[in-house]
Amino acid sequence: MTRDQALQLLSIFCDRFLPDFGTYQDAMTVKSWSVFHARISFALNVKLLSPSEVIEAAVSSWKNSTPAFEFHQLEGFVRQIAGWREYMRCLYWSHMPEYAQMNFFQHHRKLPVWYWTGQTKMNCLSHAIGQSLEYAYAHHIQRLMVTGNFALLAGIDPDEVDQWYLGIYIDAIEWVEITNTRGMSQYADGGLAATKPYVSSAAYIDKMSDYCTQCHYVKTLKTGKNACPFNSLYWSFLESNREKLIANPRMTMMYRVLDKMSTEDRNALMKQAEIYLSQLDDL
Repeated sequence: MTRDQALQLLSIFCDRFLPDFGTYQDAMTVKSWSVFHARISFALNVKLLSPSEVIEAAVSSWKNSTPAFEFHQLEGFVRQIAGWREYMRCLYWSHMPEYAQMNFFQHHRKLPVWYWTGQTKMNCLSHAIGQSLEYAYAHHIQRLMVTGNFALLAGIDPDEVDQWYLGIYIDAIEWVEITNTRGMSQYADGGLAATKPYVSSAAYIDKMSDYCTQCHYVKTLKTGKNACPFNSLYWSFLESNREKLIANPRMTMMYRVLDKMSTEDRNALMKQAEIYLSQLDDL
């Protein structure tokens, strides 16, 4: 990529996609690999574009648009550049090199082999990984709530996750990759980057995408044949890490839900999770 090409991408984004960015920034679909995203993270991270000129271009587009588009569309984009990206930079320079060794949950499982091929029966992961392998790109929700979410629920070693993100994504410069991966995604820093672990069951993925409609697994099933692995792994993760997370006020509601389950239902979930964890490469 050249600077001229980066500027062209930025211009296309401001003209065509920014007016709807805030609405669809978290959306995922098999119909598109970039949806309404700008695809300029690589250009920013290797300094073909500066954060200030990107923000200025976006603000100018909003000010000069006819008809005007809603402010929240602009805000969602600017906040990622001026807010979160710079926060990651500060986190990196404040806590490295110790940050790269943090493993709050003491996770040590190996990354499933299909992270390198995309050949899994879970459609959300197959699509997100497949496009990552093809385009060296996935947007932030695919990274956080699909590939990262599964890795955290499955107890994958943060070192393995770091190596995968660094090896797959074209924009994965260490200062921005490791803080987002080990911190935001895997909560391996124990809460320096995020206020809670970003984990979910199938319900969230179904809400934000069309992945579940074409999946081998059934999004509504928690146990039994073809039950979505995200469901039992989610509750197993909460139970396994109760002592470390129970005092977190943002986790209180989910622990209340877990504690209201019958002993039979809870045991069934834990057993299902154990089965899936024993055969991660075959999911």
